[in-house]
Amino acid sequence: MQSMVQKRFLILPPPGDGDNQADLDRLTHALRDEFGAVRVPLDVLLRDANVLRASGYRATATLVREDSGWTLARIQPGDAAARRYGLACDLGSTTVAVQLIDLNAGTAAATRTAVNAQVARGADILTRIFYTREPGQEAARRAELQRLAVQTIDGLISGVLADAGVDPADCPLLIVAGNTTMIHFLLGVDAFCVFSAPFAPMFNRAPAADTRALGFGYEGRLYCFPSAANYLGGDILSGLWSTNLTDSDELSLFIDIGTNGEMALGCRDFLIAGAGAAGPALEGGISKNGMRAAPGAVDRVRIEGGKLTVTTIGGAPPRGICGSGIVDLLAEMRRSGWLNVMGRLEPGASERIVSVPMEHGESEEWAVVYARDNQGAPLTFTQSDIAQFSETKAAAGTMVACLLQAAGVEPGQVQRIYLAGAFGEHLDLESSILIGLYPDLPRDRFVQAGNASLSGARKLLLDRRGLERVEDMLRDLYYLEFAMQPNFLDLMSAARYYPPLPREVRP
Repeated sequence: MQSMVQKRFLILPPPGDGDNQADLDRLTHALRDEFGAVRVPLDVLLRDANVLRASGYRATATLVREDSGWTLARIQPGDAAARRYGLACDLGSTTVAVQLIDLNAGTAAATRTAVNAQVARGADILTRIFYTREPGQEAARRAELQRLAVQTIDGLISGVLADAGVDPADCPLLIVAGNTTMIHFLLGVDAFCVFSAPFAPMFNRAPAADTRALGFGYEGRLYCFPSAANYLGGDILSGLWSTNLTDSDELSLFIDIGTNGEMALGCRDFLIAGAGAAGPALEGGISKNGMRAAPGAVDRVRIEGGKLTVTTIGGAPPRGICGSGIVDLLAEMRRSGWLNVMGRLEPGASERIVSVPMEHGESEEWAVVYARDNQGAPLTFTQSDIAQFSETKAAAGTMVACLLQAAGVEPGQVQRIYLAGAFGEHLDLESSILIGLYPDLPRDRFVQAGNASLSGARKLLLDRRGLERVEDMLRDLYYLEFAMQPNFLDLMSAARYYPPLPREVRP
């Protein structure tokens, strides 16, 4: 395997009889033919300088591939070449995932996820950015957000190492994929530029770093996937690398919809990508009774013969509705005639459609009672909630339409659609297509890519050729500003409507 981490057991001649070559030179010269000029960080020298002598010059050198070549990450006594691991991380604004990879076997040894500790300073990225703008507190608050990101990742690293019984010394590299803002936060860099004109990030390619210098308890080297633009981050580049989209002759569409929507269209010959705000709808954040995916969240809805039934995560009593439940609810209401093409509830279509006070109590609006909590109180999804969801649906549909239009292709020419992210994995495909969230194409063209960001980081650990392929993507990528397209507003307005029902599912 052409892994980013290589280990070599060396038996070196000890100094003496006129041979007074320095220990470190002795080591790097032995590696030169295979790895070229190996870089040696000062912290490695200070920590491992005595290992060669103490081991009788029988030691294992661990090397990590970085942009400029190979870096010595550790010297271990004896033969430790059989123990070779790396860490892949998806640094999301809400959820962080870390996976421990056995680089000899090419498999995942352990995986853990956690809520990003930064949510304590804002549920969304923009709130966190403005948190760092408090006059006189800018540096301290940037440091705080950086510390919270490190704390989250560090805890997960400790967990996966413990789960697999792996010594941290055998795991010298952490690869992180995250959006542009999250990588700025991780490195403690001011991210205000990402969201303010002229929307130029401080950097797109973060330099390789020593984790201890960033405050990690974990000791190793850090590589961050580069970003392409302020809204098109390393998590999407990582996802594209994971799918082999740019190595295929097939015209493919990559869709990752969350609070932001990131899209890419391309093949071996070209790559067009863009990103924009999609809103919190798919995270259950648009309704008083909405919630993130957690025990008690309604995640599936079905309407059969006018009877609505739900399932919840963990089988717990209903507490609210998450993104997959929202998509199902709207699709089932469309299918059953409870919701019209304009996204308006049809009073009288069901006794579950009731009038409820609006949020501030000034008037009433229609709502559907989709469940009742364990106290018997109704959980409703209102007309206002539907309108907000329609904005998310419209944003996603418009971004896809803009990409197709820019490339001069029709939807039917797309041969593969990769659905990335948690929502791409958990949303019901038929429901998503029925309400217009995804294009109506043959179902066998859709691929649930899951956490493609994490998959790309794992793939790069195992195949360092990805360093060049990602650079190729960055060089060839055309970044499309969706809002600058001449008919953007027309497309957005049309996308708010719900598609006509196929004949076979009309009530």
